[in-house]
Amino acid sequence: MTAVVTTTRVGFSVVVARSARARASHPSSSAARAVTLAAARFGSKATAAASARACGGRIIGTIGRAASSSSRDASTSAGRGVGASSSSDGEDGFAGFLPNAPSAPPTPKRPQPGKGKRTPQLRFDGDTYKTPAARRRERDEGERLNKALASLGVASRRGADDLIFGGRVKVNGTTITAPQTKVNLNTDVVMVDGKVVEGGVSFVKEHTYFMLNKPKGFVCSARPGSESGKTVLDLFEQWREEFRSEYPGKLPPRLFTVGRLDVATTGLLLVTTDGDWSQRVSHPSSEVVKQYVVTANAKPTRAQIVAMSKGTEVDGAHVVPVRVEVAGADGGPKNRIIVEVVDGRNREVRVLCESAGVEVKNLKRTRVGGLRMPKELPLGKYVRLKPAQIAHVLDKGLAINGGTF
Repeated sequence: MTAVVTTTRVGFSVVVARSARARASHPSSSAARAVTLAAARFGSKATAAASARACGGRIIGTIGRAASSSSRDASTSAGRGVGASSSSDGEDGFAGFLPNAPSAPPTPKRPQPGKGKRTPQLRFDGDTYKTPAARRRERDEGERLNKALASLGVASRRGADDLIFGGRVKVNGTTITAPQTKVNLNTDVVMVDGKVVEGGVSFVKEHTYFMLNKPKGFVCSARPGSESGKTVLDLFEQWREEFRSEYPGKLPPRLFTVGRLDVATTGLLLVTTDGDWSQRVSHPSSEVVKQYVVTANAKPTRAQIVAMSKGTEVDGAHVVPVRVEVAGADGGPKNRIIVEVVDGRNREVRVLCESAGVEVKNLKRTRVGGLRMPKELPLGKYVRLKPAQIAHVLDKGLAINGGTF
């Protein structure tokens, strides 16, 4: 029995003949084992011979780029002729010169950018980029029930799971207890506690994200409350009309505000059709920094700034702002204070000011995460965010450096 061993890394190859006696004493051994044992990195013919003896055989020839000390053995083996027998002491042998082992196939070259197959156009979908094929597949197959409920504003993703596990959700009259069940919001009727979910037949081709410069007198709610008869969602009526014109017979998707600003606060407010993204950005665990500019009735004292920096109790919890400083330090008005918070509790900045004895004249939010509101955006107007701007919201590095437009 003959095993061919090739060690291309060192260029030394040998042919090993295993004796019949060795095969009889080691019946479980095979040529594969002989190859494994003999495939060490042979620095010399002596080490190769020792390895061959360890597997019950001997070297009868060399292959390829053999060392100079073994060239004579290679030519001797070649002279014996293919198929010649070399049997001494009952050993089975092979006395032929074998050709070089085939070289490894060349490594395929990496395609150059811009050449060959076109790269599909990717679009941002909240937190991931999807190809057109992936978007079409998701639209045709539907989306997970818990994600659909979150996008409709029924509950957060985790809250939707609780509703589903509790048997409170029906799709087309059938109770569903698996959150991963696929539903199509264009054709399926989704019910929670026996009531059809509002917006359950709305059409969402892809999520939309807006940045609004909120004016005073508007509440961040889908329906007007007792404070005001106007909601920030009323400012998007033109967008709804454009949607109905583009998709006749389809209901515009529901809009969500990302967090809230009280009725008297102005500035940056994010609005989106993506309820899951809205929940993620506004949740305290995301630690998204919100920056406000406080215009006080008078120039704040150093003691008041220090008191605000130490924090105060808001909604039963002690909150400490990330940053408090006078905006007029760079030559601006001396009665403006920059406050940055991450908690996002109800009226948090106003409570911080009140606890330090600072009377608030105006309060404006200027930044959320790494996204800063441009100064040229008029009150009551909005712009649609680009994919890069959407990513900036959760970019903590940009938030630390002051954000970007």
